[in-house]
Amino acid sequence: MLQSLKNNMRLLKQSKRHILLFELAYKLIAVAVFYPVIIGVIRLCMKISGINYLTNEYIAKAFTNPVIIIFCLIGVIGFVAYCIFEMAYLAVCFETKRKGIQASIIDNIYNAFLQLKKLIRIQSIPLFLFFLISIIFINVTVVGNIIFTETIKNLLWSMMRRNRYIIYAAVAVVVTFIYYWVIRGIFSFNIYMLEGRSFTASYKKSSGIVRKNVLCIIGTVVLYNLALLVIIYIFYAIISVFLIAGVKILDIAYIGSAVYLSVLSTLRTIVRLFLVFISIPCSFSMVSYMYYKYENLSDITFDFVDIDEGSARVNRIIYSTVVVLSVVLDILYVVFTFNSNPFERVAIFHETQITAHRGASKEAPENTLAAFQRAIDEMADYIELDIQMTKDGYIVVMHDTSAYRTTGVSKNITDMTYDEVRNLDAGYWFSDKYRGEKVPSFEEVLKLVNGKAKLNVEIKSSSYSAIVAGKVVELIQKYSMEDECVITSFDYDALLAVKEADEDIQTGYILSVAYGKFYEDDRVDFFSVNASFLTKRVVDAIHNTGKQVYAWTVNNDTSIKNLANKGIDNIITDVPVTAREVVYSRDTSETITNMIKYVFNR
Repeated sequence: MLQSLKNNMRLLKQSKRHILLFELAYKLIAVAVFYPVIIGVIRLCMKISGINYLTNEYIAKAFTNPVIIIFCLIGVIGFVAYCIFEMAYLAVCFETKRKGIQASIIDNIYNAFLQLKKLIRIQSIPLFLFFLISIIFINVTVVGNIIFTETIKNLLWSMMRRNRYIIYAAVAVVVTFIYYWVIRGIFSFNIYMLEGRSFTASYKKSSGIVRKNVLCIIGTVVLYNLALLVIIYIFYAIISVFLIAGVKILDIAYIGSAVYLSVLSTLRTIVRLFLVFISIPCSFSMVSYMYYKYENLSDITFDFVDIDEGSARVNRIIYSTVVVLSVVLDILYVVFTFNSNPFERVAIFHETQITAHRGASKEAPENTLAAFQRAIDEMADYIELDIQMTKDGYIVVMHDTSAYRTTGVSKNITDMTYDEVRNLDAGYWFSDKYRGEKVPSFEEVLKLVNGKAKLNVEIKSSSYSAIVAGKVVELIQKYSMEDECVITSFDYDALLAVKEADEDIQTGYILSVAYGKFYEDDRVDFFSVNASFLTKRVVDAIHNTGKQVYAWTVNNDTSIKNLANKGIDNIITDVPVTAREVVYSRDTSETITNMIKYVFNR
């Protein structure tokens, strides 16, 4: 297997400098150009189809719209054209190296374009379809890693179990036919590019070559995909060893499973992007290696056209400028995506976030700095806390109106001054370890959490909630945390007061029950709903108004998994570590999840 992979990569090694420089610029430019285009097209398509939140169920509805179908077809054609030009460049690069021609990157680009000019016509669309299917079926390992998440695998498996024989037979027949069709024409592009034949003649000649060497060709394609698969699994194994060792060294085994699954989720995304970037050069190198091995090279009629490129120094400056600008744009996209996910209204691109209810309230006394620090350590995305106002107008953090339950003092917060509240012991009831833990001010919480997690600030219902809302907004603005805080309340007037003070701060209406068309209210940004009332129908109805759904308070594995599968945006829980494990384990095999829990004694 390794020898075969080594042989298949020989062409890449011979042309490595030109290919590396071209691929670097080509991929960076593609991301810089197509990323904003894709976002714009998705938003436009959702607007055209009247969908504000694209759940998996609404995808079928979207594809009934003729305009969206046209956009999708244009997108597919654009993607195939992008891949075809990349293959054309590689074909020219390999051929010039084989002939010993001293060709620059610009020479290769120009000659690739010359060979592809005849494809720029309506009649070439069927060829685009063939090349698309060929790319997919030759790179089956890459496509499998990108598309087949654990959730999709389970869905397909359940469908097969319901209609086992019919599904198995249908899939087997379709896949076999497509592979037969693709393998027969595997050299069509090389012949089309280098021998000047029509596509029909190229396909016919490719079929003849394959017929004589069918076992070797199929074996090489299989070995290529197996080699990629082995490399991917070795990479994951090495990363797993380092992650497990790191968790053990840092002595954070209590969140080991959550750390592992979170990092694994991020790594999957990185690996998928990397596979997309290398799939064309690697697979086309393999095909080209076989083409040169089995084809009669005297049939190659490719004529290289040398062009006047101008100053090499100027060309280097232009290349460097384009690459640097693309890198800057790509970095800006990453930062923008990190701060605000542009795909948050597309379910398949949006992961459920975890909110620690009153901090890590199972591990430390609720609504204290200790609980909030623990929640940060446990990687909570948000920390939920409750706001009260003292007699002298200070904003402090406590759930109950009375201080009795958590401090032992039978007195309302509104009847106490800030100094009196600061003298309360909010940790004695939890354990001796936390004896002396203070009731924190909201300002202290903002200082602690800033940049480490986001806050879900609940304003308690009262006759002066509008005043509290104004003070809360002032403090959030003081620390420039408008994008890191959301404000929720059962009190609708409090939310209106927040919007009057700062329109940009996100507000969420808390509901104990969900009935009627409450989700049509456009004066709040999201709804925080008792989890018991969140059916899939309710979740989709809220999403289709363009609003997010928070669920409270969910503490058992089954409920967390069910809610995540329904597309809930945020789960408020007393067990953030467990919730993160459940959410991120959905796309990890049960065997790996159980093994990791065993390693970390979870």
